[in-house]
Amino acid sequence: MLSAMMISTSLWVFILASLLLCFGLEGEYVNSPANAVIEVAKFAILPTVILGPVIFYLLRNRAMKQIYPYFTFTRKSREESSSIESVRSRVSIVFSSLLYVSNLSGIALSVVPGASDLPASAALDWKGEKVVAISSGAAVALDDDELRAVLAHELGHIVHRDSLRKTMATAYRSAFIFDPVAHFVEAAIYRDGELYADEYSAKLTGKPAALASALIKIHETMHGTASSVPITQVASLLLNERESSIFSKQPSLTLRIKKLLEMEDHEDAADRLEEPDSTSVSR
Repeated sequence: MLSAMMISTSLWVFILASLLLCFGLEGEYVNSPANAVIEVAKFAILPTVILGPVIFYLLRNRAMKQIYPYFTFTRKSREESSSIESVRSRVSIVFSSLLYVSNLSGIALSVVPGASDLPASAALDWKGEKVVAISSGAAVALDDDELRAVLAHELGHIVHRDSLRKTMATAYRSAFIFDPVAHFVEAAIYRDGELYADEYSAKLTGKPAALASALIKIHETMHGTASSVPITQVASLLLNERESSIFSKQPSLTLRIKKLLEMEDHEDAADRLEEPDSTSVSR
């Protein structure tokens, strides 16, 4: 998909550059159409190679601010720890154990107090800074297993490099909003990131049902919370109640729960196979 994005972006830059050059070489077309076409193609390659990456970089920075506004206030939260010290301590212990088990390092934790009671979480890997953030509302609402599963889900986003994938996909769609391929690619990358993070959490914690429980609890809490902060702007664990289409950014809640419970059943079956046969032991 990343290749398709880059190819499509380059193609559109090339087409736009060619159109501009056509107007400038209008007289050349009258005298020598073949030479004019060659000249346009030749000169259109240069802005495609130079401007394409620059434009994409600028659009990606803009996209980052659009889809990660949560992190505009996570840094401030590190200085406002007095009111949520016990919550922060609990989350830190769980997060540290996850980093140890996963062999990951260099990832900061931010517990966001509150402007709202939204049970939100998010992960960011941007310009060398890796942060997992969770709202104090989420930390309070979830039990230890659910909290561990949610934090592991966010680590999955960092392992999968979803900040890069999502911002590039959104930048691509923003630049070529009229291109249906851009909408399809963006939606597919978002859905793939969520399903990967779910699977990563299930494997890291060994408790897929805990994440399923957390998803249901977050879903119920979000619908019962009045907030001025749009949920879609702060939550990494976005929940889609309807069945997903090819243009849906989030897999449906039903699908995610189903996959997690299937993994839970698989874990239980594996545990039963590993248990020694009591009759054979007694013999």
